[in-house]
Amino acid sequence: MKIIGMSARWLFVVCFLLLLITTNIRWAAHEIKLYEHGFNKYGVSDVTGIGQAELKTAATRLIDYFNSKVETPQMKVIRDGSEFDLFNERELVHLEDVKALIQLDYRVQIGSLILVIVCSLVLLFWRKYGSWRALASQIVWGSIISAFLILALALGAIFGFERLFLQFHLVSFHNLYWILDPSQDYLIMMFPGGFFQDASLFVCGAIIIEALFLGGISWWALRSKRG
Repeated sequence: MKIIGMSARWLFVVCFLLLLITTNIRWAAHEIKLYEHGFNKYGVSDVTGIGQAELKTAATRLIDYFNSKVETPQMKVIRDGSEFDLFNERELVHLEDVKALIQLDYRVQIGSLILVIVCSLVLLFWRKYGSWRALASQIVWGSIISAFLILALALGAIFGFERLFLQFHLVSFHNLYWILDPSQDYLIMMFPGGFFQDASLFVCGAIIIEALFLGGISWWALRSKRG
């Protein structure tokens, strides 16, 4: 019985962290305002010669592609009065790989949510070991661990982003189609390294705030009931 209770505690903490990470990555991948912020901050319209409205349309199409609402991210855009395909074959292959990663994030999110629910039920109702205090305690621990780990990741993104970003690509992709030319490939013109650094920091910040909020509520509940 103790093994089940202990396993549920540790599994809850791990899945709690995974749920926060995957949920916020999913939010970032869907948030059109985050795309627009990057376009404005890095002067993407000036770099690409593509208007702001078409850039927003391209970002919306990417979101739809990641969610399998359209078969391809390819679209026509106008530059200097001429219409052309936005992405070349290399970029399309890379976007297919990116979609696979995002779809994996969705599956991990759902799996983590299910396991968090199962572990919560065990902590609440498993014979004499279950109680709301056991669940609240694990939320506190999960929040503390999540906040410290993500804070460390955020510091890495601030002081060593290029190295982390390179390692991410080497681990995540089985080919080299992610190596693009910023002088001719529109995908990297639209989403330079700074864009992903900003997005990473936004995601890390959101996770830390959410972890502290949930942990704070649980800590307050434990303290108030004890008093």
